[in-house]
Amino acid sequence: MFEDRSREAYRKAAEAVQNGTANSSQKAMNDRAAKYVGKMGDDARAAQRGELKSSN
Repeated sequence: MFEDRSREAYRKAAEAVQNGTANSSQKAMNDRAAKYVGKMGDDARAAQRGELKSSN
């Protein structure tokens, strides 16, 4: 089937990257998101630096 590319899926991937629990698919998803401008890209880059803020 198709990969989930919803905003929630990208957020979960960013959180997994930050926590060190990301699988290869989540790492790739976060790497793609980090290349974009905007909140999704900002979150992805913050996760890579370990600075992602809670979404609550």
